[in-house]
Amino acid sequence: MMDGLDKVKTILIVTLVVLMGLSIYAHWHLATHPDYGMKTVKTGDVTWVCLTDHGTTIGCDTVEKYQ
Repeated sequence: MMDGLDKVKTILIVTLVVLMGLSIYAHWHLATHPDYGMKTVKTGDVTWVCLTDHGTTIGCDTVEKYQ
């Protein structure tokens, strides 16, 4: 039969294993599911739109305004 200290150790070990599993899943999910976004940048008279993935700029192109 387990005494109080053994129960605490078991709970801590299970918690640690669950947290490690969640951490591994989060890293895998972020690596395999891109987080694309767009941002615009104005330089002088030229407006650029840039595609980003997890905050890293992938590429930019100019934007023309239509009236």
